[in-house]
Amino acid sequence: MSWNATTPGETDNEQFYDAVPLEPHLLYQGEILVEVPFVNMPQDARWLLLRTRSGKPVDEALQQGNLGGIVKVLDSNQSKLRWYNGADGDFVMARLSKRPVLILSQTCDVQTKDFIQIAPIFPAGDDSDHLARLRQGLIISAFWLKANPPYLTEGYADLELIQAVHKSYIKRLLPSQHFRLAHSRTRELQRFITRYFGRPNSFDADSDLAPRDGTYLCVACFYLDAKVTAVALKDGQNFGHCSACGGRGWVLKGR
Repeated sequence: MSWNATTPGETDNEQFYDAVPLEPHLLYQGEILVEVPFVNMPQDARWLLLRTRSGKPVDEALQQGNLGGIVKVLDSNQSKLRWYNGADGDFVMARLSKRPVLILSQTCDVQTKDFIQIAPIFPAGDDSDHLARLRQGLIISAFWLKANPPYLTEGYADLELIQAVHKSYIKRLLPSQHFRLAHSRTRELQRFITRYFGRPNSFDADSDLAPRDGTYLCVACFYLDAKVTAVALKDGQNFGHCSACGGRGWVLKGR
């Protein structure tokens, strides 16, 4: 499959979702799926370890049809037991939920790999300022998604919580239970992913504010023209584009 097949066929630029998706029986980058298993990792750095009474890993205790016996749940921050260091790792407790997700993997990878990279989708909420920032693409880790009843309310795909899901969990969904971003929106998703993972170590004039008082230097002037363009900014002030080259990237000058 060629690289050009990473997105669906051309659609109306004003259309958010593809009403007549190319190859609807296949999954593409930009596909939105519902009720996909998503593992919620502990947010307080506390893993709950699972141990059988014999001390064996859970999978060993359940081999050959055994019931496994009593399982203990131990706080990893308070227990003196060490995590298993084997290739298969340890067994822990986590919250598993089913929720809508956005496929981030390239279409060719979706077709040929066993695991698909997905981002969970969450409701946008009612905060007007947060909604405005989402719709303008100003939250770098949140890709805005328009509502598509009855499957999806207005929300966002959270790039901070990307995880891999085996394709066997996805094949069980009915074709009517998933839908796809329009071509123009898939291109926007690709740009968004590139920006999130490939952004330079600099402040962006269109989305960032000065984190503190100081002198900031234009990245483009330095790398492209071998010169220094500096601006003095206050904490919380807008950067603006460079007056010399129109660049948008800024770095804080060291002392």
